[in-house]
Amino acid sequence: PRQSSLALLGDLQCEGAFSVPREASSDRFSLPFTTLASFADAVYLLCVECDGVVAPPAWRGKVLLVNGKIIDECVKDSDLDHWHRASFSHAVAVAHAAIRGKDVVAVVEDDARSDFTVQFDDAEFARLRHIVRPHDKQWTWNFLRFGYRPYQMEEAAAAAGAAYQEACPEQCACERTSARSCLISQSGCDLRSSEAYLINRGAFEDFTHRLQGGVVDYDVLQSFPKMMVLSPMVSYQENLDISMDAQRDLQRKFGRVCARGDAPSVPTLRAAASTQGGLPGLEQRGAGDTDQLWAPRGFAQTR
Repeated sequence: PRQSSLALLGDLQCEGAFSVPREASSDRFSLPFTTLASFADAVYLLCVECDGVVAPPAWRGKVLLVNGKIIDECVKDSDLDHWHRASFSHAVAVAHAAIRGKDVVAVVEDDARSDFTVQFDDAEFARLRHIVRPHDKQWTWNFLRFGYRPYQMEEAAAAAGAAYQEACPEQCACERTSARSCLISQSGCDLRSSEAYLINRGAFEDFTHRLQGGVVDYDVLQSFPKMMVLSPMVSYQENLDISMDAQRDLQRKFGRVCARGDAPSVPTLRAAASTQGGLPGLEQRGAGDTDQLWAPRGFAQTR
C-alpha cells in the first residue's frame, strides 16, 4: 500500500508557511462567498505576496495564510515545475487541516474575487449548510466549487465558431441539489480554475496524493466524481487569460445546458410554524421573526 500522503506532507518542516492574516473588511468577497467559506472548519488563503492579504471578520479564528514562497523553499530540492509547485500549496494546506482533525476545509487562492451580482436567500444558505455539514458526516460530495471554467465547452465554441451549438459534455451532467448548486456525479468533467472550493475529509487523502504528481485544475480536480458546483458561481479568477465577464458567460452556458432537475425544497421555520401551530418557546427565547433563524450566523436578514 502507498505511504500516507497526509503523513508525508505532515513531515514537511513548513510550519513557517502558516500565519494568521490581518482582519479587515474587503471588497474581494461577497456575502455568499464569505458565508459559504465560513461553513468550513478552517479557511486557507493561499498567497505568494502575502503582506497585503486580509481576511473578513466572518472567518475569525479559523483562517490562515499559506505562504507559497516558504512552501517553495520546503520543496526546493524537488524537480517540481511552477504549476506543480503552485498545486503543492493546495496539498500542504489540506494536509495541515487533515492532521488537525478538520472535517471541511475552504481553500481560497489570492486572486479569487467575488461576483457581487449573485446573491442567496436564507433558504439557500440553509440548504447548502445542510449539504456541507450533514450531521452524520456522510457527505454526498467531494468538492464544492465556488467558481470554475468549463473548458470543454470553451474549446468546442472556439473550434466551431459561429456554427457552435451549446451542448453539455456527457460527463458534466449536473443534477440540481439546491436552487444555486448542482452535483456532477461522474469524474472527467474538465472544469478549470481552482480559486475557491470546499473539500471534505473523505477526499483529503486522495486529493493530497494526486496533487504530488498532478496540477490541481488541469488533471487532479477532474479526476474526482461527486463535484458540486455553484450555478451561478460566486467567484472568478482575477489573474486569468479571460475576463470576469467571459468567465461568467461560460458558466451561464454551463448552467443552461448541464444543470438538470428541480431544486429540492427546504422547509422554512415559518412554514413549520404555520402547519404545527407555532414553534414552542420561540417567544420566550426572543427569537423574533422565525425566518431570521435561517440567516447565517453573524448576519442579520435585511428586507
